[in-house]
Amino acid sequence: MPRLPLIVIADDLTGAAELAALAHQAGLRAVVLTEPPRRAVPADVIVCDSGTRLASPAAAARAVKLLARRLRAIPNGGIFKKVDSVLRGNVMVEIEACMEVFGLERTLLVPCNPSLGRSINNGRYYIAGVPLHKTPFAREPHHPRKTCLVDRLLADGTSAVKCHHPAEELPRAGVSVGEASSPADVALWASRLDAGTFPAGGADFFRMWLQHLRVGKRIAPAPPPRMRATLMLSGTATPTDPVTPLPGPALALDPVKLPKPGPLAAAAFAHLRAGKMVSVFIQAKPKGGKGSSPAINRIFLHLIRRLRPTKAFDHVLIAGGTTTALVLESLDWHRLEVVHVWGPGVVTLRPIEAPAILVTTKPGSYQWPVNLRRHFSAPVELAAG
Repeated sequence: MPRLPLIVIADDLTGAAELAALAHQAGLRAVVLTEPPRRAVPADVIVCDSGTRLASPAAAARAVKLLARRLRAIPNGGIFKKVDSVLRGNVMVEIEACMEVFGLERTLLVPCNPSLGRSINNGRYYIAGVPLHKTPFAREPHHPRKTCLVDRLLADGTSAVKCHHPAEELPRAGVSVGEASSPADVALWASRLDAGTFPAGGADFFRMWLQHLRVGKRIAPAPPPRMRATLMLSGTATPTDPVTPLPGPALALDPVKLPKPGPLAAAAFAHLRAGKMVSVFIQAKPKGGKGSSPAINRIFLHLIRRLRPTKAFDHVLIAGGTTTALVLESLDWHRLEVVHVWGPGVVTLRPIEAPAILVTTKPGSYQWPVNLRRHFSAPVELAAG
């Protein structure tokens, strides 16, 4: 008898793709949805993006309740709430919305990823041993982390929050944060889950949740899919070094003086035809440091719409979750299957509505994986004819 699908609720696209990638690496068919499902989805793991990371708390609560009600009607083997690993967004509001809809009184929240040097100890959040508010996350455009105290980072809800050491007993109700300094701590927390406890957290906890449920198994990575021509878009205001992993032509956008869409599309088309790749990115952080401006996003969307009918590219490489979500929405692509995983959070997806196109997404704050940079630095094999 086929196993019922597992369901994940994430608050942004890159987070959804990150957990779908982990399921894919465990040999499970994983699909990312950017709108509530209207019918059964043939997948082992269904990851739904609520798109509420930047919403107001009230709007986030409404959206997540609506999504949770839709998902509650789908027979499933378990539901997991993905949260940002450094607790950005409407974390508590969305957890409380899920608990209300699913009729659960207790949540175990393990947000940190010790595998990436992110830990919680004695109620404080650290990155590589540095208090969170003393890292670059203190200058994050939308959710600056001004404290390392976990209870203050989770002050958006109505429930009291308490951190617990791995050896502590959990209360019977409420939201408990599981402290973790190592993957073993995360595994211990996963082993203590039961049917009455709602699991919420980051990538490490999700991975251990899969193991706790005894689904999937680690498989050997497959080679990257063939990509004829790549258009790279970077909508992040905090690019990592290098700003693009693609060699060759790059078109930098000055946020103060944006180019006209027509000439930009013509230049990108010429580069794609000649060299099979081109990068388009923000030259400098927009004034105010609030990420991609609406004007820059309009430029990106115009570029995609202008180039897609020409078939000048079959792969879009996008840095920044907001930009990725806007591109997918503009093209009416809402169901995406994982086809390749480059590294943590960096995933290639195939839109089910447009299977000839590939979309690779990377969180803006993540570095480009070495294997991805190496792949695109290799000589490009041009298609015959």
